[in-house]
Amino acid sequence: MERVIVVGGGLAGLRTAEALRAQGYAGGLTMVGAEPHVPYDRPPLSKAVLRGETGDTTVAADFDALGCATLLGRRATSLGEDLETTEGPLAFDGLVIATGATPIRLPGDGPQHVLRTIDDARALRSAL
Repeated sequence: MERVIVVGGGLAGLRTAEALRAQGYAGGLTMVGAEPHVPYDRPPLSKAVLRGETGDTTVAADFDALGCATLLGRRATSLGEDLETTEGPLAFDGLVIATGATPIRLPGDGPQHVLRTIDDARALRSAL
């Protein structure tokens, strides 16, 4: 394989890139993530971030050392011969889908808060 794309810019995507390199994969490696943030740890969002103890749970990663290009803020929209993204198609030989889930919102028009991303946690902390 010459080019692997990891769809998912979270911790699972980062760990996948690290595992590919650790197992000897030397080809092109790209991580595509819908969020504009580098991978971060989610469990502290509902604890330390909401309490105001930290505003950043970024996971240490050296993407240059990994030889992994990051395309953040780019959502994967469909899969065919290429990976279609909001910024255009990406060709690949191998694909790993390491995406998260989307929160389910209750029906109705009232305001709702969800806690899935660092931006959600920061907004909720401000509202509280």
